[in-house]
Amino acid sequence: MQKLFLFILSGFSFSIMSLSASGQIAIKGIVHDEKGPLPGASIVVENTTTGTSTLQDGTFTLELYKGQFYLIVSYTGYKPRKIRVIVSKPQELDIVLEENTRELDEVVVSGQSPERNYQSIEIGVTKLNMGTLKKMPSFMGEVDIMKSLLMLPGVTSVGEGTSDINVRGGSADQNLILMDEAPIFNPSHLMGLFSIFNADVVDNIEFHRAAIPAKFGERTSSVMDISLRHPDFNKWNWKAGVGLIANRIAIDGPIIKNKLAIMLGARASYPDYIFKISGNPTLKNTRAHFTDLTAKLEYTPNTRNRFFFSTYRSNDVFKVASDSLSIIEINASSSQFSWGTQTASLGWLWAISDRLNFKLTTVQTNYLSDISSADEQNAFSLESSVMYKSAKSDFIYTLSPKQVLNFGAAGITYSIDPGNLQSGSAISNINPKKLDEMKGLETGIYLSDEYTVSPTISISGGIRYSFFQNLGPSKVFLYQEGAALSVDTITDTLFTQKGAASVNYGGVEPRLSSKFSISKTSSLKFGYNRMRQYMQRLTNSTSSLPTDRWQISSNYLKPQIVDQISLGYFRNFSQNRFETSAEVFYKSFANMTDYKDGVNFLLSSAIEADLLQGKGKSYGIETQIKKSKGNLTGWFNYTYSQTRVRINGPFEEEQINRGDWYPASYNKPHVLNLTLSYSENKRWNYGLNFTYSSGRPITYPESKYYAGNLYIPNFVVRNNSRIPDYHRLDLSMIYTPDQKMGSRFKSNWAFSIYNCYARKNAYSIFFKPNNQNRFQYSKTVNAYKLSIFGTIFPSISYNLSF
Repeated sequence: MQKLFLFILSGFSFSIMSLSASGQIAIKGIVHDEKGPLPGASIVVENTTTGTSTLQDGTFTLELYKGQFYLIVSYTGYKPRKIRVIVSKPQELDIVLEENTRELDEVVVSGQSPERNYQSIEIGVTKLNMGTLKKMPSFMGEVDIMKSLLMLPGVTSVGEGTSDINVRGGSADQNLILMDEAPIFNPSHLMGLFSIFNADVVDNIEFHRAAIPAKFGERTSSVMDISLRHPDFNKWNWKAGVGLIANRIAIDGPIIKNKLAIMLGARASYPDYIFKISGNPTLKNTRAHFTDLTAKLEYTPNTRNRFFFSTYRSNDVFKVASDSLSIIEINASSSQFSWGTQTASLGWLWAISDRLNFKLTTVQTNYLSDISSADEQNAFSLESSVMYKSAKSDFIYTLSPKQVLNFGAAGITYSIDPGNLQSGSAISNINPKKLDEMKGLETGIYLSDEYTVSPTISISGGIRYSFFQNLGPSKVFLYQEGAALSVDTITDTLFTQKGAASVNYGGVEPRLSSKFSISKTSSLKFGYNRMRQYMQRLTNSTSSLPTDRWQISSNYLKPQIVDQISLGYFRNFSQNRFETSAEVFYKSFANMTDYKDGVNFLLSSAIEADLLQGKGKSYGIETQIKKSKGNLTGWFNYTYSQTRVRINGPFEEEQINRGDWYPASYNKPHVLNLTLSYSENKRWNYGLNFTYSSGRPITYPESKYYAGNLYIPNFVVRNNSRIPDYHRLDLSMIYTPDQKMGSRFKSNWAFSIYNCYARKNAYSIFFKPNNQNRFQYSKTVNAYKLSIFGTIFPSISYNLSF
């Protein structure tokens, strides 16, 4: 299989590199500012429809006939440039853009030009820059990328206090989160209160939720591609911030001017000290803190080559006094959760020719989690880990200004330690238990072609083939025929040798998107994609926890497959001051995973006996109005969607709700978001966020029964009701003092109020029997509401740069 994989890749490379020229002359260049490249900058030939945009490294290629042309180069937040080019032979342009410091041009809501709303072929794509997110109200003064995405159409979460997102009916683990190509398995700090991304070191975010390009695989619902800032090759820059929860600092500058540069960013939190001054004994003994470090090194030996190395390290500790962790073989009075992420990305960007660009990236991500207790009688440590390694090559070949080919290949290895329980003291009652490690190999190859058929029609077609092997050493349980899977029906065990495949999966994943221009300012777009996912997170809680278990596809757990179609109408009004869109979508899910009632995944050796797989479907409409110019900017969006699941196995134990369709636990039919930013002058900026959503599904008891002198709630139908609807208003105000003439020092004070009217939004509803009364008629089953943020949270932070 590997030889066939390399043969196909080499065949693609040979056929693409041997394509003949079109008779036009290649004009190649790079667009950048004083700090580094500007990806996504627009280059248009004046008075024509010919144009292109810069790649991730800021480079571009245009093919023009001989003659004189004027190029209009623009990028949001920068002054546009008009460049005269005499085309007589191949040439390279070095284009430097200057930041637009005028008040009104600073107020933008995206990192892309407004024309892309209807001109680009992309559908279901949002591009954000950090300048936009920093103007939005934040919780406790920390800009949170994950929670900012919740203000976009089609994106929801199960509630406050989580960094998980659900995109167009997909589960949280179906989102591929990349930071400089490295996947992130847990994007949360402090059990989900904050995300792990430091806003001061992030450059831009490209978020795909439909018509996902063929170069992406691994997940089935969305791709969030986060690019770290390029370090400045000419001068040193500093950024810092002081908030109520964490301090942060970022520095970047040249080691060798114009050749080698570095960027460093760090954050450290200190809520432990806030808890210690509390009069509540439980809070006083609570531990909660995090640290993270981000670094990026770039080397440019010449104009055709760029090398980069980026790394991220984080560590979290969370401990609540006098809790209870009730899992198999563990009974601790106070447990501590620790988790961390370590990533490393090494990349090479090579402009092979004026038409062909190559990128090679190697990545390693290691996610570690641990639960421990120091109680002598029940001292324990439960560790788990995920090790991810990959190598990926990408080629971009520009046949002409109207046609661009992308092709490449990737190989990924997974190594998962699902659980290693060890006693923590010589007198501990804990019995050690270690689950078998899992190893897998995923390979993929892709080819896509974007072609401008005419000024009104553009098409992008692609195909990806992925292949997965579950590798040994491993053991596979055999189960009794004609019976449901359970530990009681195991009849035998098969063992697989090291490196041998116990099971193989694979298939073709087609991708398609198209654009038809209706007028000069409007277009229709269509998108389709099929995705396969060979790795998933297992949880029976509403949000992610460090204890959640990752599992690769096996003999019993099949890969998830998702097909999605999208159709959208896009139009700009009032000279591109207003951008509007309406998209409808439909998704079908194969091998959607849910859990049996009452199971716990932590130390389960026969995990397949705890899981069920079936079908799913999601459909809806997303509408949005965005204003990107002027004193008042922002967007309003409304989404209606439904997500249904059907688990209908051959046995009653392998059915949910008797095999009928039921709503997914994160299904929220109605979601409304409003984000506004108003700049009165250069000193003051005001922000507002308002969000409303339907309550998510929850399982209510249908009755109660009396047994053993106790009342017990009777749960029959899963997700048969909903928690109360959610809504919240946040406000912010940013004060920027006047900058001294000629000074590089900038600063601002950011004030935020989270949950302005102190809404006690329900995170969950749970039921607890009250059997303490002596008489039967006094015994009840009571419902309780849990709110994460049930009051106003004001915050203040001070930010500076120089």
